[in-house]
Amino acid sequence: MSMKYPPTNLIHAFGLADAWAQAVNFVMKNGMEIKTEYGPMSKDICSVIEIREPFAEPMLHPQFPTKELHVKEYLRQWERDYDWKKQGFEYNYMDRLINYPSRGKDVDQLKEIKELLPKGVSRRRQAITWIPERDLFVPEDQPCLQRIWVRVIGEGNAEMHCMWRSRDLFAAWNSNMVGLVTMIRREVLEPNNLKLFKVVDFCNSLHIYEADWEAASKVKPLPKSPQMMR
Repeated sequence: MSMKYPPTNLIHAFGLADAWAQAVNFVMKNGMEIKTEYGPMSKDICSVIEIREPFAEPMLHPQFPTKELHVKEYLRQWERDYDWKKQGFEYNYMDRLINYPSRGKDVDQLKEIKELLPKGVSRRRQAITWIPERDLFVPEDQPCLQRIWVRVIGEGNAEMHCMWRSRDLFAAWNSNMVGLVTMIRREVLEPNNLKLFKVVDFCNSLHIYEADWEAASKVKPLPKSPQMMR
């Protein structure tokens, strides 16, 4: 008898809201029920999600539980001057990306990527967040976002791939992605007159917690847009 395991799924989506609804529907139907390290049960998959128009409206699905006003506050966390320590957070994605500790100095990875992109096509333009000497051992929170990879693909277009070790799909994925693509556009792409043509989102553990199963089971897909039916 073979052991059951979390399925791996590939989703092709037009925009962020469409991607979120497709992922929620799949996880609720096919996700493996697995206990989390915090205690509650979750439905869990490994996912690859491709988004072709990351700035298509609506960026937030109408049934996403974190409403637009809260997302506007969340977007502040992706800005350079956000005081995350004052807010009591254990870490901050933006801080890890622009102040990554390396050999006694902090590296502004986003600034370096921005300046390297015009120098030609490369598969080396990436930024990381994981600090092994801290994140492997502390009981506090560690970054879910692990790596961002950006490549120019010609004709003023660029693609971004992002890798996550863990995601709360129902309550966090949609706002996570709004914040990330907005930041990448501002920090890296617009200064180089580039358009974000494609996003690929990888996640080791994309999950919905048991407390959200009832609400997640009611999520409806968005109507198909003309672009999606081409």
